[in-house]
Amino acid sequence: MNTAKENKGVGNVDVDALLAAINEISESEVQRTRDDPYRVSIDGRDYHTWRELAEAFELDIHDFSVTEANR
Repeated sequence: MNTAKENKGVGNVDVDALLAAINEISESEVQRTRDDPYRVSIDGRDYHTWRELAEAFELDIHDFSVTEANR
């Protein structure tokens, strides 16, 4: 499981689960930038935080927190 620390109160995010959910609902492939592993691009739009990415696809970032996934 690939996790990343998300600032602003979420804690650790299960990045693999978040990206898998977005791949499932998106018609485009999620591309990680090479210079910054915490940034992704979808359809030419860059997302700088996991929260921003989740909100763009109307997902609740808390559903992908490691503590939530381990309940």
